[in-house]
Amino acid sequence: MRATLVIFALLALTGWSDVVTTRFATLAEAKWQGAFERGWLPPLLPDSARAIVERDNLDLNTGRGSFDYDLSERRSYLERLSRAGAAARSDGDSEILTVTTNGSRWEIRLPRTSGSAEWSIRQL
Repeated sequence: MRATLVIFALLALTGWSDVVTTRFATLAEAKWQGAFERGWLPPLLPDSARAIVERDNLDLNTGRGSFDYDLSERRSYLERLSRAGAAARSDGDSEILTVTTNGSRWEIRLPRTSGSAEWSIRQL
């Protein structure tokens, strides 16, 4: 009985959150595993994207993630996002691009001086 109470107390303290974390070594791996079809990765990633991590909260229909890429590809990636209808704004050190597609709103943060990026998604 005591063990059961401890288990329930631990579950209550950690929450009943339905967060799923997935990692992909490369963009090719993410494509091969069908990650884009599931809808939790941004619709466009740079060709050099690697170390891709997505954290999706299925209860809240939100997600966050990150990836690394070759900084030399930044300009062409920004152009691709702009052609896809992304709205851009700056917060000083980063460009933040907002894209709405297929019932999802993406915010992609691209720091100006590093080859790393972060995104968030909210299902509309």
